[in-house]
Amino acid sequence: MNEQLVNALIAALTAETAAKKDQTAAINRLAESNESLCAILIQSLAEDTAEEEQLAAPKYLSGKPVG
Repeated sequence: MNEQLVNALIAALTAETAAKKDQTAAINRLAESNESLCAILIQSLAEDTAEEEQLAAPKYLSGKPVG
């Protein structure tokens, strides 16, 4: 390989490395965003379940819980 090809290869590899670093940063941001979204969904579903359990608890006609 002549020097010109070696320099072109080095430039191409440098550009590829920079692009991969940018891609990695973007993937990490996406993963953090997904993690936050999952936490919010889990919290929301947990609150819904707690409300449903309270509504489903057997009660007397007066509204007092059975037992």
